[in-house]
Amino acid sequence: MNRLFTLALAAALAAGSTIAAQAETVTLRMAAITPDNTIWANQIKRYINKVEELSGGDLTIEFFPNAQLGTMGDTMKMALTGRLDIWVGAAPELANVTNELALLSLPYLFETTEEAACVTPLMDAYARERIGKKYQLISFLPVGSQSLGLRQEARVPADLEGVKLRTAALKTSMMFFRELGANPVPLPAAETNTSLSTGLVDGVDFSPTFYVATGANKTAPVLLPTEHNYNIGAMIMSTKSWHRLTEAQQKTLLDANEVMEFASNAQEIQAFEAEMISAHAASGGTVIELTAQERQIWVETGQAMWPDMQKEIRGDVEGFMEKMVEAKQACAP
Repeated sequence: MNRLFTLALAAALAAGSTIAAQAETVTLRMAAITPDNTIWANQIKRYINKVEELSGGDLTIEFFPNAQLGTMGDTMKMALTGRLDIWVGAAPELANVTNELALLSLPYLFETTEEAACVTPLMDAYARERIGKKYQLISFLPVGSQSLGLRQEARVPADLEGVKLRTAALKTSMMFFRELGANPVPLPAAETNTSLSTGLVDGVDFSPTFYVATGANKTAPVLLPTEHNYNIGAMIMSTKSWHRLTEAQQKTLLDANEVMEFASNAQEIQAFEAEMISAHAASGGTVIELTAQERQIWVETGQAMWPDMQKEIRGDVEGFMEKMVEAKQACAP
């Protein structure tokens, strides 16, 4: 009888140990609209691999690129409500819950990749303060410069008069193009090609990488490198999902950022953008080469809109801009 009891107890303990071991392994679901054959996807996968390495396999991430789980806006809502664990997208998309992040899409906020790479990490502490407990910011990410893909050639802002442009549903982007005389059409990125083919829009507001990788360059073959916005991305986590993790697992997600260093990733993206532009030209597409004077017209026109744009944004606009000025001064050569 004692022998039977001992065997039963041993079996129960073994089963309990197995269940405990299984409970320690956590799989998180991550979504992005990022095409799978781009530098962005490669960088995200590098992060995922680092998480698995640091956790010893106890923490894994299932990645859904190519908008498999929905648009950027849809998946962001899923993350904020806890139906998705990790969201990767454009930081200004979060402006509905962290108003100040809309300011990251001010035209020509950053005039170079190097400036964006230096300044953005310096804004991290301020951003986390404004985010509070709405969601967990894992990291800011470089996305690259936004330019225009058009059906017809253009060089200066006046050339966009009446042009229907697909853009993100951001106040700053809409105001920018409206002030230029264009007709901004807010659309999810996934609907762009259909909108181009049906004539709903005449052009797109995309990074060169997205422009080529999605095939939008086939219908809108003129790349106008305005570089009017250096797009900052964000990797965030549902507060519910974050608090379900142990402190060690939370630390793993943050420590894995060592492979997502902003400046080095920005350089990789810049090099990849150059490859995409070259591929576009090699396939017969047009790449406009702006003169220094023409580029300056774009910069001055965009920056002159900042005061009016700031009036349309809620939150600590003054505080954000003060921190931005401080960061830019710290990064000045």
